[in-house]
Amino acid sequence: MPVRLQGTAPDAALTTACAYVGPLSLYANPFTAGDHSPSPAGTPMDAEEAVSLFAATLQGPVGRCYADEFAHALRGLDLMCTCPLDVPCHADVLLHLVNAQGDSNTIFTSNSTEGSAMPHPIMVSAAERLTAGEKRRTAAREDAFRTWGPRSTKAAAHYARQLLGAEAATLEWQTLGLLGFEEHLQAFASLDTTGGQHLELYYTDQGGTERISLRVSCVSCPSQYVHEVTSLEQLGQLLSQTPAWQGISPRDGGNL
Repeated sequence: MPVRLQGTAPDAALTTACAYVGPLSLYANPFTAGDHSPSPAGTPMDAEEAVSLFAATLQGPVGRCYADEFAHALRGLDLMCTCPLDVPCHADVLLHLVNAQGDSNTIFTSNSTEGSAMPHPIMVSAAERLTAGEKRRTAAREDAFRTWGPRSTKAAAHYARQLLGAEAATLEWQTLGLLGFEEHLQAFASLDTTGGQHLELYYTDQGGTERISLRVSCVSCPSQYVHEVTSLEQLGQLLSQTPAWQGISPRDGGNL
């Protein structure tokens, strides 16, 4: 069985049973220890990583063409490289490629003669990019969750002043239960409880569409009604239909 040897091109030329595959040869590993890896991190590779990348490249669409040529030219020969024998070397990959029984397209790394072939570098890069993207999205969701309440009350106060005027600054907005917190802001402000009815203003911002509504609910029953508020005067018209109107506008007995 052919083996890996250590030496230079002149050493390999001494015998016809040996092929030199080291630096500057047709079979040299284009990836060397110390080079930056093609992953997003781009960290320097060690010898094992450089050999693994060589093995993975030979499995790619272009690399397979070279693998077939190498298999034809090097089969049955000892392979010589300048790498020390106790260091991972691409010559081991070539030995497995050209002499393995069965499927010659199965390429193993230098430190494994059994098991799965190394994934292609683009597959590793894609997995790393996906993982990094998921981390960013998770962080964004967590940030949205933490800031949902303050964003809701701040937006409610701002829009209420635009819609209802300066007096809206006296409203005490509170957060409501979470519902689609990433896109849907909502808050409420209590107005009064009188005549067996709760009166509350509700603010929502869904997809950039802001609304304020008046919700009147029964204290002792499940009935309620909700009307959108479009102006301060229109809010007065809505309030005039509630028991709270007597206390709001005593003039003329509270009648319009």
